Amino acid sequence: MDILIYIFNICIIIGFVIPLLNLVTGWFGGFFDAGADVDVPSLDAGGSGADVSAGADVGAGADTSIGNSALIPFNIMCLCLFLVVFGALGHIAKLFMTSSLTIVLLLVACVCVAALSYWGLYVLLIKRLKNSDSTTMTLCDLHGERAEVTLRITKDSNGMISVKDNIGAPISFRAMMDPELKSQMPDILSQGESVIITEIDRENNLCYVSVPVKKFNK
Repeated sequence: MDILIYIFNICIIIGFVIPLLNLVTGWFGGFFDAGADVDVPSLDAGGSGADVSAGADVGAGADTSIGNSALIPFNIMCLCLFLVVFGALGHIAKLFMTSSLTIVLLLVACVCVAALSYWGLYVLLIKRLKNSDSTTMTLCDLHGERAEVTLRITKDSNGMISVKDNIGAPISFRAMMDPELKSQMPDILSQGESVIITEIDRENNLCYVSVPVKKFNK
């Protein structure tokens, strides 16, 4: 029984120390903030290679997939929760561990509840954060995209354009006529008109736009 109490204590300590160290020192950096996800393949996975991709912005972390079909996502944040829940439940369960059978049954129950908390955190929070990050559109993604004028643009003044992101939500950006093509375009790009984003001025958060070629002044 003393060994089990020692194990429960270690689980709780590790589950709290890792996030605390990350908060105080930042030792784990983006690896902890985003989590490191390793997808364990199902039995029918045919591939043996590994696909590794690094995340970006607001904690995308690093994803490592092995095989073709994944069942179990590994995430260090979820693992910390698993350890804390398992250790805490273990301390409660030890009061009822009166025989070898009850010890085994209660340990299995603790693992199951801790695993459920692990999965719940991943599905309800981590996965949603990753999906949100993957659909966020930035200026870097706009080059060559079609947009709609929401505030008219003239040769002498800027306006606004609207672009749909990866999930179909509209995002607005400041825009002006492309200086190199301005002489070939109409004097005014009216609200509702379709334009093409030709260049991006990241320093000023500004998009240069042009009308489709067929609408150029002849």
